[in-house]
Amino acid sequence: MSWSSASSAGRRRGAAEGRAPVPYRENPMAYEPPRLCGCNPRRKAPRWISWSAQNPGRRYYVCMDAMNGRGCGYVEWHDDPLPRFWSHLLGYLRDEMWRLRASGNSARSEEDSETRTSVVDSVAQATIKAMEIELKEKDAEIARMKAKYENVIFVLFALVFGLVAGKTLMQ
Repeated sequence: MSWSSASSAGRRRGAAEGRAPVPYRENPMAYEPPRLCGCNPRRKAPRWISWSAQNPGRRYYVCMDAMNGRGCGYVEWHDDPLPRFWSHLLGYLRDEMWRLRASGNSARSEEDSETRTSVVDSVAQATIKAMEIELKEKDAEIARMKAKYENVIFVLFALVFGLVAGKTLMQ
């Protein structure tokens, strides 16, 4: 796992990649109920955001001393793993933020813009294809359910008709 603090991440990555790609919106200790690590004495573990390639944007708790190479080894995920699409998208956005910080400006050349647009277009096309497949599956499920309930209604109608006809004939 890669730690998301600026001090430890800066040792493994370039200067632009040393921080989280976006600022934290809450203090790592501002959460309840507390998650306590296994150190003696037990302490509240900070909640960080992972920006690793495998888990971008996923929050986790870790022993306060873990980033210094010490501690009890306590690590616990707060969030479930992201779907593959969101994980790739967050990873791409993270890398883009770090690239922009490294370049020292936020202006993009026309070539970068075209590359970014083509990547976004391909991701959008893949998402649309997946949604179309899911829609077809749902339509097929609806058709199956409709046929099933049409048969049930027909049987009930025949039963009621039979009972009424039988009662009429018996009189």
